[in-house]
Amino acid sequence: ETRIKENDVYALSKIGKDSVYSYFVTDKLFGWFLALATIGIQVGILVFFMKSAEANLQNDRTAVEFTWQCPRDTDSCKNKSKLSDFGWICFGFMICAHLATDFIGGSKLIYHSAKITHSFKSRIRYFFGGLCLCSVTIFIFYVSAVYNQIVSKNNADLIVNSVIILFVMEMDERVFSALAASNEKWTAHAANSESNSEAEKGGAIEEMKEKIESQEKELGILRSQQREITLRMEEMKKQTEEIAMLWEAMHKTQESQASGAAKESMTTLAAKSERMQSVGPLQDGYARDNPLPRVPH
Repeated sequence: ETRIKENDVYALSKIGKDSVYSYFVTDKLFGWFLALATIGIQVGILVFFMKSAEANLQNDRTAVEFTWQCPRDTDSCKNKSKLSDFGWICFGFMICAHLATDFIGGSKLIYHSAKITHSFKSRIRYFFGGLCLCSVTIFIFYVSAVYNQIVSKNNADLIVNSVIILFVMEMDERVFSALAASNEKWTAHAANSESNSEAEKGGAIEEMKEKIESQEKELGILRSQQREITLRMEEMKKQTEEIAMLWEAMHKTQESQASGAAKESMTTLAAKSERMQSVGPLQDGYARDNPLPRVPH
């Protein structure tokens, strides 16, 4: 249901929320009838301009301006039209500026109708609405170009005629404004879409705020954990340094003990050798003074 509302809001934004064409996005039969009637009136007015621009010499009501003059005393004709390239450039810029939004919106709506996620009725509504918007826009551009080429005598006429024809394009919005002024219920679908879109935006903002707050909390937890890890690493570094110092002290102690033991052993050996040396002469003298008796054979 939420997805359907989002699609309808998107379609309304492309076809125009303040236009009777917005009824093509809804299921209201009265709205469809009113939108089709408005399109019929717009096309009828444009056809009236097209017929008035027909070069029919037998029709006194034609709006064609004959700018070519052929004097009887000469064989050449002259074009008295004062239309210039600059006037046509201004005409093209003005027409494109007014019609580009509707044509692009209608094209996007036609493309939007091709999505698989839509129901069959939604596809028909979106496609038909976009097609009508693009068709009316192209027809207005065509009528403006043809009518001005035949009727306009100078650049001022070119601009004035273009503005008059472009006013036909605004008829759908004028009708919608009249409906809104008469009864707001008739245009409630556009107001509801705006309120829904605003509510969705508000909900999205709240969700973003909640996500930001949760992420900030997670960042705070991660920072505290990082501090704890840093402190533990510093403690482990200190302990490693203390262990290294103890190991070095123990090694020095072992070396000093080994050197002391070696000195003691050397001293003991020296003392024993001295005693042996002192005992040796005494034994030699005693042997001389007390010889052993000989045993007779």
